[in-house]
Amino acid sequence: MRGIIAPLRAEVRLAAQPAAVLTVLLAVAAAVRAVFSYLDGVQHGPNGLDASITALATPAGALQAAAWHHSSLLGLLFVAMLCAVVLAEGLESGTWPLVRLYQGRVWLLVVRKIVVVLFFAMLSMVVTAVALWAAFRVTHSVEPPGGSQPVDMPTAVPGWNEALTTCARALLVLSFFATLTACGAAVARAVIAAAVLGAGPLVVTLPLVTTDFRVWVPHYWIAAWMKLPEGAQWSLYWWSSAPGSPNAGTALTVLSALAGFLLLVAWLSLRTERSLSPRA
Repeated sequence: MRGIIAPLRAEVRLAAQPAAVLTVLLAVAAAVRAVFSYLDGVQHGPNGLDASITALATPAGALQAAAWHHSSLLGLLFVAMLCAVVLAEGLESGTWPLVRLYQGRVWLLVVRKIVVVLFFAMLSMVVTAVALWAAFRVTHSVEPPGGSQPVDMPTAVPGWNEALTTCARALLVLSFFATLTACGAAVARAVIAAAVLGAGPLVVTLPLVTTDFRVWVPHYWIAAWMKLPEGAQWSLYWWSSAPGSPNAGTALTVLSALAGFLLLVAWLSLRTERSLSPRA
């Protein structure tokens, strides 16, 4: 047991500081986005508030919204940058061979690093949920719907079961983001390059989710798997919903297969002799 906990503790120490910075940035960005969406909706009266915004009034609704954020653009950037630091730093600095001396099983090293990234991503999800809930409560108290004559908001509040299910679904999406960045780190062997390769392809091809080519990009299947609401796309979170509502089981298969393939590529790349020399 000690042989398992000690390496994990070292990985956590390495990732803690960048994870804390990224968590704060993500939570602030999500909260600011929610505030602007709320204020924009209030200007159109109580019916102008989307259900995804009013759901932030409860902790469960805020947690579900945080899960949506982490399975869309903000979560992609968070995982890409953190995974690049955790995995590519050793490859770039030349300490990867020293780690390999103590642990020859490359697959275990990669999985351990991805687990640490997912652990901090889940913590970030909780922090973001708190920030969303607090931002909504403060904004609602300062600027209630109806102005000087407050009116009741439309109610569409998810329960804890629904919120936790959304979080569990987000974990698969975060795993896909992490394997994509791990693959980029194995190929580039540099922190910045790994982050760019992890986030860049999905960011550049994001507009394709609204075209007829959407079935060929992961964004479409992520939106289907997460059941992203149409009313909140590009307002509460930065992503598009999935037109046509494909089967969630098919989306699960597609995302799992993509993550497995990327993890295999990363493992094969990191097993080569090339990975044992620092990047020039």
